Amino acid sequence: MGRLESHVEFQNRAGKFLRGMIHRPSQAAGRRGAPGVIFFHGFTGDRMESHWLFVKCSRALAQAGIASLRFDFYGSGESEGEFREVTLKGEISDARAAIDYLRRQRGIDATRLGLIGLSLGGAIAAIVAPQARMRAVVLWAALAHPGHLRALAESASTPIAGTDGSREFGSQHVSPRFLDNVDKIDPLKSIARFKKPTLIIHPEKDGYLPLSHPEDFFQAAGSLIKEKIIIPGADHTFTSLAWEREVIDRTVEWFRKYLV
Repeated sequence: MGRLESHVEFQNRAGKFLRGMIHRPSQAAGRRGAPGVIFFHGFTGDRMESHWLFVKCSRALAQAGIASLRFDFYGSGESEGEFREVTLKGEISDARAAIDYLRRQRGIDATRLGLIGLSLGGAIAAIVAPQARMRAVVLWAALAHPGHLRALAESASTPIAGTDGSREFGSQHVSPRFLDNVDKIDPLKSIARFKKPTLIIHPEKDGYLPLSHPEDFFQAAGSLIKEKIIIPGADHTFTSLAWEREVIDRTVEWFRKYLV
């Protein structure tokens, strides 16, 4: 099977290389192969995410017998491209390419896959889950209302002089094409079509996305098996040892129940 943690690269549908890491469980998965989870990072994030939250969760999943793929969207992290080229439509396409890639890997059970999405990555997970035939989804501090991202990006960014309306957000060059696409997605409509187990975990003190987002996801979710968890006191990326441990433990428990 090779190393338990392996750097990988694969092409998106535009032929550009996306780079990431596959984690595999140490124990034998049997003839079916191991179940797997794909991570989608947030706006201006990467495959490790804040305080290496994605890395820690991938390793915890591997301990539970579940493989995972963490990757950088095009224009983010170590993948090809520049952030000024990023569009929301492109990130959704990248998400589908990542699912297809993990599904083809030796030792992975293509019928037992799940998704984890953080922030904007949560909206993308909700959008792609129904068509991609996922078995379970976990949304962390997920964006339910795309218009909120437009308002946030515009209020927390500054115009770049001499450009076509581009803005600077967290030292990243954000194209107006990215924000133009934001209003064309509907995560709530998509999650309503998803009938498999759905876990929504949200921080109580999220400075970006208020508690209306997890509540609206919970009400819209089409699965009969769904749960909403609010982590008391937590911020947007769960930056404390106690908060991250609860998020990871709850997530691993969910996937052990519905993938393994």
